[in-house]
Amino acid sequence: MTLVLSILVCASLLPALTAKGTVYTRWGSSGCGSTAATVFSGYVAGSWYSSPGSGANYLCLPPDPVASTIAKPAHWANLYGAEYEVWPRAEHNHDALCAVCFVKTRSVNIMVPGTNRCPCGWTSEYTGLLMSGLDTHYGSTEFICVDSKLEGRIGSGANLEGRLLYHVIGYCGSLPCPPYVNNNIVQCVVCSK
Repeated sequence: MTLVLSILVCASLLPALTAKGTVYTRWGSSGCGSTAATVFSGYVAGSWYSSPGSGANYLCLPPDPVASTIAKPAHWANLYGAEYEVWPRAEHNHDALCAVCFVKTRSVNIMVPGTNRCPCGWTSEYTGLLMSGLDTHYGSTEFICVDSKLEGRIGSGANLEGRLLYHVIGYCGSLPCPPYVNNNIVQCVVCSK
């Protein structure tokens, strides 16, 4: 039964997989908006916030995982859900959501940090705030553009740590001010063309 279901699910995706277009992850939201199709909505995850090793990137995990039957090896990397570290906002400690999005009418996408406007000729998919791990934690992370709404999993909110998302603040010095503003939360936008 599982195999048949998997084949039916894959068959329904074939037109999208063979079509021209672009795929991006909308961090901090369970949907893609009106300009893109939602491939799946899921949960933001990554390695433990202070691990000196393991993966540095964030992942968008699907809501319907398939467990493996492989025996646990002697050494492994860990994977945890992510939560917002945005006190005093109401979303503080909520588990972060994500969506993988497909835009059929465009072929490339970029994330532009430091602004909420796309370059001329590009279309905005969503705007947000630049987020990453904390500077003082051992584990490095990538910078991602998280939807300003910071949508969280319903029923979450406990401080369970895992992968943590913090606002990114710009500082003057080697970062030129102006045009940047000292001690200011950095905006971002995901654009497609």
